[in-house]
Amino acid sequence: MKMTRRVLLSVLAVGIATPVFAGEISHELGTTMVPENPQRIVVLEFSYIDALVSVGVVPVGIADDNKPERIMPVYGAVIGDTWTSVGTRKTPSLEVIASLQPDLILADKTRHTDAYATLSQIAPTVVMDSLSGDYTASVEQMLLIGEAIGKADAMNARVADHRAKMADYAEKIRPYAQNVRAQFGVANGEALFLHAPSSYNGSLLARLGFSPAMTPNEGKGYESNYVTTTLEQLSEINPDVLIIGEYADPSVTDNWENDALWNALKAVKDARVYNVEANTWSRLRGMVAAEQTAQDLLTIVGADGSDS
Repeated sequence: MKMTRRVLLSVLAVGIATPVFAGEISHELGTTMVPENPQRIVVLEFSYIDALVSVGVVPVGIADDNKPERIMPVYGAVIGDTWTSVGTRKTPSLEVIASLQPDLILADKTRHTDAYATLSQIAPTVVMDSLSGDYTASVEQMLLIGEAIGKADAMNARVADHRAKMADYAEKIRPYAQNVRAQFGVANGEALFLHAPSSYNGSLLARLGFSPAMTPNEGKGYESNYVTTTLEQLSEINPDVLIIGEYADPSVTDNWENDALWNALKAVKDARVYNVEANTWSRLRGMVAAEQTAQDLLTIVGADGSDS
């Protein structure tokens, strides 16, 4: 995403008043001087919405993949429908971002490194590793965002509350999860993508007491964290519990149901295959999403008093 003449003219034409800068924020791609109490924030990943709504801040622009229904109802209850779509998370529209006259942009390292210089010409830009970061990193990013938007105290309080909730979930889930090899993946119509132990969901499952089904990988990053997996490869991993978020109906795993390899899986034979809401589990990667994931797992293991 290079800076085109049109985008440059858009940036120059907005006529934003010179902001009062609050301080310098260190992030994945360097340091950025951020304005004091930014009011017009554009977010290019869903987890950043989670951070903003946690402290009652409404973004002016969201990279919503041109599908506003992907914004959780709990987010919508705070932000309403007043925000503007800036396109997809992978390739957001620089022209639309510039037209919103933002005073802060929150971007992702994996998706937006190439566009960082361009985004920084539009507004101060803070880059985090939402897509490839693990659960611990996602919580730390909430604190960084709180600092960047001038809401450090409020964010610290929300994070403390989140950590207390997750500790309570872990205490309830861990007795059922001990020595249980759990695996999460998402499936569309053509492929299954397993989330590795170093991924957000892999590390969250471990935090809640489960053992990894996949071999822990040495590298980190998108390709290492989200692994395209055949049925033959899944049979070699052979998890005790298989959790699937489906992006298509039917998904590829639905099409495997009559295959002998599928029916030989331990999770299938033990009736430990569970379908969950893919958007919440896979795309959002924030505190609200983690709490919903933990609640789903509480139900899955039967620790909430229901039959798993």
